[in-house]
Amino acid sequence: ETRDTILRAARIEFSAQGMAAPLDAIAARCGIKRPSLLHHFPSKKALIEAVIDDVVNKARQRLVTAISDGGGDYASTMQLIMRVLRELEREEQGVAGVLLHSLLQERDAAFVTLRMTEFIDVIYSTALIAGANRDRPAADIKAVIAHLVIGEFTRLALGDRAQNLWGDADAIDPIFD
Repeated sequence: ETRDTILRAARIEFSAQGMAAPLDAIAARCGIKRPSLLHHFPSKKALIEAVIDDVVNKARQRLVTAISDGGGDYASTMQLIMRVLRELEREEQGVAGVLLHSLLQERDAAFVTLRMTEFIDVIYSTALIAGANRDRPAADIKAVIAHLVIGEFTRLALGDRAQNLWGDADAIDPIFD
């Protein structure tokens, strides 16, 4: 339970302040002291990796559940994937922000890039099952998926500020209608 509380607090702090968020702020958000936090996560790097693992695993789990429940053609599957990402951000505050901050950080970005690549691969496999154009090279389809996912994460991380860029329109549904 304490571990989950720390992960949630770290996700929120990293999303708001970037990966430079101080461990003291994360500990304070949990109502514990820094040494207690370091008992569960021996370094900031270990905490960041645990937060990224937690976020990607939650996204993957929700995605697999939604797809196995839904089924459908390529367009409806891609729309479902974006809805899953939106629901995850609403229910687990800071998911999008922490992923974007961690991808933009130069130091230790390889771990995050690997985890995001694995996540994109899950979506790619799902897209193929749902009827994505198999004549296109895999790299092209994965690039489109990465653009959609990172774009949606950016929109979610911006929150209300996203309206200045995207307006009230849904950025995904018209592409697949």
